[in-house]
Amino acid sequence: MNFFRTENRNTVIVVFLAVLLSVYPAFLMNSAKQNMLLLGVMAISPIAILLSQKILIKYDLPLIVMYVLMLSFPLVFYPASVRWSTLIYTGMFISLFLAYVRILHSSELTAEQFKKILKWLICLYAITLLVQLTCFFLGLPIFNRINVDLTHGFPRLNALGPEPAWTARILSLFMLLYCCLSDHLKGYKVGFLEIVKEEKWVCISYVFVIIACGSTTGLIFACVLLCRFINVKSILYVAILLFVVFSLGNIMEINSFNRVTKFLPALFTLNEDMIIEADGSGASRIVPTIATLKQVSLTTLDGWIGHGVDADMGIYKIGSIKTNGGAFSLWYNYGFIVQIIYLTYIIWICWVRNEWTLIAMAILYIFGGVTLNLQLLWFLLGMCCTYKYVISNKIL
Repeated sequence: MNFFRTENRNTVIVVFLAVLLSVYPAFLMNSAKQNMLLLGVMAISPIAILLSQKILIKYDLPLIVMYVLMLSFPLVFYPASVRWSTLIYTGMFISLFLAYVRILHSSELTAEQFKKILKWLICLYAITLLVQLTCFFLGLPIFNRINVDLTHGFPRLNALGPEPAWTARILSLFMLLYCCLSDHLKGYKVGFLEIVKEEKWVCISYVFVIIACGSTTGLIFACVLLCRFINVKSILYVAILLFVVFSLGNIMEINSFNRVTKFLPALFTLNEDMIIEADGSGASRIVPTIATLKQVSLTTLDGWIGHGVDADMGIYKIGSIKTNGGAFSLWYNYGFIVQIIYLTYIIWICWVRNEWTLIAMAILYIFGGVTLNLQLLWFLLGMCCTYKYVISNKIL
């Protein structure tokens, strides 16, 4: 299926890479749940950087400085902790992103084309989830099965993501950028009713995935997305939609709706035990960050240089699950300076004027367990860079 016609090779490559970062095909996954095609592209990405013959200081310098510090501190202070597999994997992700930015800024991708790509990706996620549910209820092998939960009431399936919670994050970012592109192309902020009427199937696909994938995270992200539409005119319609969605969730016996009502109040207490009791799955993404924050400091040398590569592994246990340092993993491992560069870079990439919901989603990504060596982080950065490029469309 042709999404668009173009003679620009870099535009085609950008679309390929954007889709590659956005989906998780089960047949391409290795035993560590890594996309082997993506790994191959990551391995050759330094070649693209060299061939581009471009230096993009704003993009390159922060990541290069961060990576040099990540290499230097462990080698000098904790040589026994050095795990080259972890450090090389980080370098591959950084290289992939910097190559993507160069190709993007040499492409002719437009806002209309990017919006069309997002539309089809949202619909494909919904279609895949529908196929998975059909397979489950017919007793057939589940299509594109990666990480699923079939033992707690309504099945929690992954669609084209690696697991339900990640699927919810991916779809919510897609939908937010889709709405932002609608605003940009129309030249004004599109209202809630207008987007629902004009983009009926996109909205239905998004709501279906958020409800049916059974992710508590998805409900939180959906509420953030809805906040961008709330005003005096739309508040009634938004309230009605929330009522309908929660009613459907209860009728379908999807336990994520019960979990979110317990999880949010517990989260505001910042008490690890209460959060775990409310929702163990959600706690596994939030509690490690809270626990790690209590173990880092600016008054010790370790607070500035870290404790070494992967020192945070097993820093906290939830049942039998060993967790990492969450949002403060880099601080614990490599020190405060690395952590600050990392967070500042993400905020800079995701910052769009008059669109606070994008920063809110980025914060939810980072403080919801998305760390440096996860594909999902680079998906977030890649999508935000692409959006900012197509609305400015400045070819370098």
